[in-house]
Amino acid sequence: MDPAAVNSWGWFALALVNAGLAEQKNRSRLNWFLVSIFLGPIATLLIVVWKPAPAQPDDEAPQPISLSTGFLAIGVTLALASIIVIALLASSPPSILAWIISGVMMAGALACLITFVVRRPADRARSLAGAPQQTPAPSNTEVSAQDRASS
Repeated sequence: MDPAAVNSWGWFALALVNAGLAEQKNRSRLNWFLVSIFLGPIATLLIVVWKPAPAQPDDEAPQPISLSTGFLAIGVTLALASIIVIALLASSPPSILAWIISGVMMAGALACLITFVVRRPADRARSLAGAPQQTPAPSNTEVSAQDRASS
């Protein structure tokens, strides 16, 4: 069997393991799977070293698209475009310029995905801090104690 095929299956398996580790730390499985495809063992190190994200309530309202989500979209788009360029290179005579363009696009995709991973916890914390806090209504005994204190 071709060694490159064996290595690529190992990289894919590592991305699946990283997705599971990310879920254990209250992070997005899909995001970390995509990041792990590019970073591999470095993503594993980041997942293991970073503190778990705060637990999210199940009834949380959907949040508007943030800047970090835009970075994810740009990163995935650049990665796909780079893969298309590489596929075209495989079917034509090699050109150094095309390889440089593909490398720059892949580096841009990697930078966008890393920015997404780094900014996402801060964006999520900011959106949770801006949400109005619900305070419980005072009970009857607390109300009567407050009325006695005010009179």
